[in-house]
Amino acid sequence: MEGNEKSTEPLAENTVLTDIFGPHAKVKILVALLSENNRDLNPTDISRLAGIDRSTFYEHIDDLVAYGVVEETRTVGNSQMYQINRDNPAAEDLAQLEWDLLDCIPEE
Repeated sequence: MEGNEKSTEPLAENTVLTDIFGPHAKVKILVALLSENNRDLNPTDISRLAGIDRSTFYEHIDDLVAYGVVEETRTVGNSQMYQINRDNPAAEDLAQLEWDLLDCIPEE
């Protein structure tokens, strides 16, 4: 890509985790948050990265927060911010699984 061009394909499409676990919205949300694990994101950004509608995001985020793999970080304006919970062992295991799977992909 040149200059300021952006990919039109959501980040959570065609990843090792969506390939293994399927393209479910929860998987896509986790992939999006794992890809941006150094910062928190608002629902619009997560939905865009995950390739899902905001309404779909809101249908699933409470479950991910309840499991503790996603945490609410702060509120900016009227928007709740979220990030992967790096203190949760399951979230860390998921990130490690993604790395391990990437190492298993044969080079072409």
